[in-house]
Amino acid sequence: MTCNDEPTDSTTFQNFEALHQEQDKLAVLVLGGSKFMGKAFVEMILHHARVCVVNRGKTYWAAPDPFAGKAARVLSDRDKGDSFAAHLREATRRLGTEWDCVVDFSGFCGGDVHASLQGLDGAFKLYIYISSDSVYEVSTWAYEKWKPRKRLDGRSGYETHVSEGLAVRPATKEQQEIVNNNDGYGNEKLQGEEVLLKELPAGCKCFILRLPDVIGPCDSTHRLWAYWHWLRAGELGAPPPQVQSYKRKRKSWDANGDEIAQAPGDAKLALVYSLDVAKFLLRLVTDQPTKAVDIVNLCCEEQLQLSEFLEQLFAASGGNRKRPRLAPDRNPKVYLPSVDRLWPLSCERAREVYGFRPTPLEEVLTRCVEFFETGCAKFPDEARKAAVKLPSEPAATAIKILGYASNL
Repeated sequence: MTCNDEPTDSTTFQNFEALHQEQDKLAVLVLGGSKFMGKAFVEMILHHARVCVVNRGKTYWAAPDPFAGKAARVLSDRDKGDSFAAHLREATRRLGTEWDCVVDFSGFCGGDVHASLQGLDGAFKLYIYISSDSVYEVSTWAYEKWKPRKRLDGRSGYETHVSEGLAVRPATKEQQEIVNNNDGYGNEKLQGEEVLLKELPAGCKCFILRLPDVIGPCDSTHRLWAYWHWLRAGELGAPPPQVQSYKRKRKSWDANGDEIAQAPGDAKLALVYSLDVAKFLLRLVTDQPTKAVDIVNLCCEEQLQLSEFLEQLFAASGGNRKRPRLAPDRNPKVYLPSVDRLWPLSCERAREVYGFRPTPLEEVLTRCVEFFETGCAKFPDEARKAAVKLPSEPAATAIKILGYASNL
């Protein structure tokens, strides 16, 4: 098939009759949507809209297709940009009208977003791009190594949180190369945002949702599950989870008498619950934002240092004392956060403009622990993947607790 061909085979385009039922409902195109928060969102939006998912057709966590017979599906590989665009073009033709909303979970770079926009050719009202707080890792502030800086909004004082307006690239190409080399993922995600803003067709809206590390059931990164294993192994005598050791910084003031904001000695974890993301997206799609373009951070209210976070995870796991065993280290082995910045993420816009009310972190961790406990039996392969992420000794202990044969 050439890039100019219009693909029409039934193996690529499945169950499109679902889009022609209940035509008073919204028409929603989901790019990705086969796992984790994307899957949770599709399960929710199916009650409110006609849905078409576009992905490679892979299954995760040994689960059958939960959308079989309910959603239309296009099997397409996003790495093949021309054919992906052609598939979107054909899916839109089969729909017979424009999409009320496109939700893009799988776009990782500018080329991905460009191909989507080419294929859609303006036949949508709203494009929601799932981005990342990693975009701040390639910003001017990141190039400045997150040193205290004056507020950019004209008010007195210093920046204390990372807000949406701070994802500005450094001034020179040389400076940009430095931060881009430090965080290639953040660079590519920001490229995706830039392409969307530049190529957004007239009359269409876009919404960019910047997410920190996402936690919840069926997370294929296994990072939080690995920490759950590590805490259990540490209580049985294996080397415990490592956390950052640091010295407290003294307060200081500038020439105007303003206290100079100091980043915490250890990073504040910005996290978001996968089901909170899905619910937020559901509301966006059904209510449709009024602004033509908006960018919003989304995260849990509580942003804790890793040691404090592990204490909460330990408590949610039924720990029999106040604090777990932890090992302070100047260069610790950590799985969270996935960014280097020390400053907390601002969620002010999500709260004040969109009424976002995140699930309390304590409740999120309780739900995650319940999943881990049942998941050890229900998803033994995934439980083992989480355990073997650990350093060798706690990994061996975690595998032993699981009752699996250790081949470490």
